[in-house]
Amino acid sequence: MPTRPRAQVLETLSRRAFHEALPPEWRIQDPHRDHGLDARVQPFEHRRAVVPPFFAGLEATDGGAGDDTGVTVTFRAERLREYLDAAHPVMLVGFHAPTNGLFFAWVHQLAAAHTLEERERWDFEKTVRLRLEDALRAREPGELIDEVRRFFAARHAAPHDAPARVRLELPPGDLSHAVRDTVASWLDTARPQVRLEASGDAEVVLEVAADWSAIQVASSDHRPCLPTSLPPAPTSEEAAGVVQLIAAMALSLAGRPHAAASLLVEALRACAWPGSTASRLLSQPVVWNVLFATEDFDDVPGAAEFLATRELRPQALLAARVGGSVLRSRPSTRRFAASQRYRAMLQRLLERTNSPDVSGALHAWLAHHLRGSGLGREAVHHQRLAAMSDPGHLQRDDWWSGMAEALLLRGCARQALACAGHAAASGEHRPAQALHADVLFRLRRFGDADRVFSQWFEQGPPLDPQGVLEHFTTPLLLETFGDGRRQVGLARRRATEARAIEAPSLQLAALQEALQLDPLCESAWTHYAELKADMEPERSTNWWLARAVLTGHRDVTACFKAMESLNHGSGQVPGLLRLCILALALRHHGEDFYAEAERQLTAASGGDPFDDYLAYLRGLEDAARTFFRDPEGANEEGTRTAPGASRSRFP
Repeated sequence: MPTRPRAQVLETLSRRAFHEALPPEWRIQDPHRDHGLDARVQPFEHRRAVVPPFFAGLEATDGGAGDDTGVTVTFRAERLREYLDAAHPVMLVGFHAPTNGLFFAWVHQLAAAHTLEERERWDFEKTVRLRLEDALRAREPGELIDEVRRFFAARHAAPHDAPARVRLELPPGDLSHAVRDTVASWLDTARPQVRLEASGDAEVVLEVAADWSAIQVASSDHRPCLPTSLPPAPTSEEAAGVVQLIAAMALSLAGRPHAAASLLVEALRACAWPGSTASRLLSQPVVWNVLFATEDFDDVPGAAEFLATRELRPQALLAARVGGSVLRSRPSTRRFAASQRYRAMLQRLLERTNSPDVSGALHAWLAHHLRGSGLGREAVHHQRLAAMSDPGHLQRDDWWSGMAEALLLRGCARQALACAGHAAASGEHRPAQALHADVLFRLRRFGDADRVFSQWFEQGPPLDPQGVLEHFTTPLLLETFGDGRRQVGLARRRATEARAIEAPSLQLAALQEALQLDPLCESAWTHYAELKADMEPERSTNWWLARAVLTGHRDVTACFKAMESLNHGSGQVPGLLRLCILALALRHHGEDFYAEAERQLTAASGGDPFDDYLAYLRGLEDAARTFFRDPEGANEEGTRTAPGASRSRFP
């Protein structure tokens, strides 16, 4: 009789112990193994959710790294960095099989307990060994709930808005009475965000035509008249469903996106049936702008999965596509939990479809989001499945670009070069040309990269900020370090040793040696650029710019220093580079970039922030958004992401 592998047994034991340690009323779900998380936990009391959910990552061991006081386990540093950026609290749980010990720590509290130097190592190491000493079985449920509340209170505390008032004007008749009762009950689920008014002033007014053929919407400056597509004599269920969908759209226009999105999902459950008028309306992309307008993404997976269970696959795919647009609009620092749920949703949609072209599209979308999270191995797998489901993908340049990105994240640089070269061969797909140059850059073929970057740049917009920055940094790296082979591991070790040297000149020489082995070594650039900028102030812009290009996806300080150093230059090139740095900073750090700018400026001025400069930076944001607007924004594929970090489109 075959036996199960040791790792599988440990995983089963750890999951069982974790479930037994939490109250039976709490709902524990598996978000999907691709995401590195093992459980999504929703605390309940008396059948009511009391706080938002939290996530858990489990790691089991049967070695000698544990006892009754705690357990030492190894986590992937890449996952740990993602957990630190998560919008929900993440609990690391270690299970020691010999003693049945179950210990945990919240990631945000664990990070605060480590020194800055220890946390910096997480950016460059592949794995991190952590000691967990808080026994999970000894914690009361209320204590865990309080810790979840404190996490959200520190990050998302905000005053509640006054409720939006909605007035519904219906033609006379028995049908109107039934529709009003249904809509009133539906709006009541959104209390205290929305209130139905019988008369008087209201932010949203819905006036239904006498024959039920159209609804006039009045909200602020918006006054569209929307057709209902209802038959001449609709049933009360049909009429109420259409009114609910249009009311949700109106609430979104009125600036209540969260209430509108949650109400839309409630309406789907009541009126979205195959062949219904509401289902035909849901085939119109404009309806799904309700979900696009919301920033928390919570309602998108529920809507898509619910439609799929009702066999409304085209509508489910529209919801999934809107979900991808929502994620692209967010800085990567705020989209971790949403990306987790989105990828899990795509997996479930894949399980419910037998159409090859639909499966191919879903695999391609899934590969895109896995690439955006730096998960190269999984992205390669789904990129292949997309082509196997629909061979038409092999005729598209963006499929080859996507495979090149995934292979580069996977560490297969030479295979990535072949795919990127194939995609760029036609010369018609601009992102593929930039990606081809980027792969050459990552292979330390700076001479070839400089040539390809120049050809791409000379064609003019549309341009990618990361590609422009690499284009202007490549000549410096070629001049200073030359082409050759990257010795990544040895360079990282030399850089770690150099950080322990106190004398600046000796430390600089050691870092120079590390970069001679690998000019793209991030841990070396973190200190090398600052030392070189101090010793060569006339070239400080070059050094800060190089550091921002190579470490800016994790290092917000590098982005600010590069932006500040560019202020000394004038002309088109410094202006373009300023836009690129701002785009890079906002893509990866969002509002944290402005917070870092204020901190740096306040420290430099002895306590008085430079409000004018902060206003100048915010003023540049619109120019950067306009210049780097993606001309293919509706396409899930074709987004070039530099390897080594989570990359999203500039919002």
